[in-house]
Amino acid sequence: MIRKLCFRTLIFIFWVSLRFMKQGSIELVFSQRQSLISCDSTSTDAPLHRCDVNASQNHCTTFALLYANSYYSSLSNLSLYLGLNQTGIAEASGLPIGMEVLQKNQPFLIPIDCNCNGGFFQAKVIKTAIKGETFDGVAASLEGLTTCKAIEEKNPGLSPWRLNDKAQVLVPLICACPTAFLLSQGTKLLMSYPIYEGDTISNLASVFNNTVDAIVSANNRSGPPITESLMTVPSLLIPLDKIPDLGPLLKASGTDSAFNHTGVPLMDATKKRSRRIKASMLRIYIALAGVAVGLAVAVTAAVLVIQARRKPNLCNKGDVELQQLNMRNALELKDELEEPHLPLNDQKPDYMPHKVNLDTFTIDELRRATEDFNLSNLIEGSMFHGRLNGKNLAIKQTKAETISKIEYELFDGTHQHPNILQLLGTCLGDACDSYLVFEYAKNGSLKDWLHGGLAMKSQFIASCYCFLTWNQRLRICLQVALGLHYMHHTMNPSYVHRNIKSRNVLLDEEFNAKIANFGMVKCCDNSLENPHLLSTRPPAWSRGYMAPEFVEHGRVFPSIDIYAYGVVLLEVMSGRTPIDRDSKKGESMFLTEQIRSILQSDREEELRDWMDSAIGDAYSFSQAMSLAKIARACVEEDPSCRPSAEEIVEKLARLVEDLPEGEQIPSGGSCSKTQAKV
Repeated sequence: MIRKLCFRTLIFIFWVSLRFMKQGSIELVFSQRQSLISCDSTSTDAPLHRCDVNASQNHCTTFALLYANSYYSSLSNLSLYLGLNQTGIAEASGLPIGMEVLQKNQPFLIPIDCNCNGGFFQAKVIKTAIKGETFDGVAASLEGLTTCKAIEEKNPGLSPWRLNDKAQVLVPLICACPTAFLLSQGTKLLMSYPIYEGDTISNLASVFNNTVDAIVSANNRSGPPITESLMTVPSLLIPLDKIPDLGPLLKASGTDSAFNHTGVPLMDATKKRSRRIKASMLRIYIALAGVAVGLAVAVTAAVLVIQARRKPNLCNKGDVELQQLNMRNALELKDELEEPHLPLNDQKPDYMPHKVNLDTFTIDELRRATEDFNLSNLIEGSMFHGRLNGKNLAIKQTKAETISKIEYELFDGTHQHPNILQLLGTCLGDACDSYLVFEYAKNGSLKDWLHGGLAMKSQFIASCYCFLTWNQRLRICLQVALGLHYMHHTMNPSYVHRNIKSRNVLLDEEFNAKIANFGMVKCCDNSLENPHLLSTRPPAWSRGYMAPEFVEHGRVFPSIDIYAYGVVLLEVMSGRTPIDRDSKKGESMFLTEQIRSILQSDREEELRDWMDSAIGDAYSFSQAMSLAKIARACVEEDPSCRPSAEEIVEKLARLVEDLPEGEQIPSGGSCSKTQAKV
């Protein structure tokens, strides 16, 4: 019995060793490939493809493929940060008309102009940096279409670390044009494809209806020859005879596997963030394999020694029970090892950054920026407008206790979106003299424009009545939904804002909407008791934004943000406050109750009368009805009946798409000295 137990134990330990060694080899391949993209790469050559400037095929229009990720989750992001044409991407990728948000891991094609420059093919895009970004981060966001070292070479005047906000970074994308030989073989274009974990030449040939020989031939122009495991290149050229159909690349819905039915891996944002962790685990895997082998030898020797000293009759009932218990424990361990290994940050949400991407300001800097907190720079409450080093800032005085409650793990440089207001830094002073420094939103809050406020009075002539046009309102609604989509669907795990309201929707110089108070859930719990926040509104307003399940049970899910967003839509349409006084009945009434009553009546006149009188008849009634129905769905009592941010974005994108040509992006509000708001 002991010999049998020993034999089984050895087999089990050997099996465990093979598992560790196999995992280690996979990580080794992936780690080597990732190192090619990093600025820490030891390679001196950028993975570009050689060209002949005198050849006929020294420039061409082609495509690069990319999967939607946390950096680029919508067409607006691609346009804003990379200067890419949204229509061109949509048409090349076969996206539905009006589609704005890209599903996580959704493949799309980027049209690029590939040119022979300095003996190498390159396509150039201009990346508009976000404050604190690095060349490494820019390269990582494009997942193999460029490298950090290639970006360094093209931007000698920029520091590769902590880029300034809106710095223009020239990014060279890897590309190539077909040679005369490839053209003769029927190849019309070479698509740049970033290599993902698990990719091999064979499975890519199968997906793109090609041959291994054709792919190898297209990529062996320069540099080391490619291998089946694709260890030596961050991206690949796929020879094609036409623009590819991306349908086969879409991940099968409802599949939990990391691979779709084509065999091409689709990595979610959490797995991508765990790449460095997984690479660092390589040594642990190898060490554990060595320990397992050593343990097997030690166990074998120990068992043989014990057996030699034992008498045959010592194998009693208790020993059998003990052996069965040990084997049962070993089998339970085997079952645990056979379960898919989640990355470390799947076991516990990984919101602990390596460093916080926030500046630390001194009190002297903030005094200089605000002219010693001069009242002429007061925006509202305890918020001041400041200007430091040529940049506009919004500086809020607060308590040191509030600063300690910020979710700093969200400010590691990875969670940035054009429709979320940036926290730029902090200044920690004494108990009541600390400060938060934000991105400056020149046009104040949405609440100011809908309901009036101190910020409006400080920027516009009192006799001039200013208001948002219908087109602006519709666009603002879409942008707020895009911000919520990022929090609910792109961030992993999902982030619930909990404080969506018109006061927390700020408008920049171009009237782009930005959601404020991101990462400050714990800071805003007691906002109703803050006298600065109560200075311009009744405290009851906040109650109007709260979903029933949050009020009654304290439940926190993305659906409570959707409810509050629905109330904001109602404010935008009606110009009324969340809890409005009914002039006929002489009592307060929630906007949510008003819209239910209006839509149930099925009378167009009621909706027309309810609309904000400031915009008069300068709006599309059909669009207003559509928006009213979206808002009504958002404020359903049952949270399961509310639409997701993704569904809202799709519907609003279609409404914005239907705006008259040239009016989708208005540049400012309208002013009148004759209109009066009822």
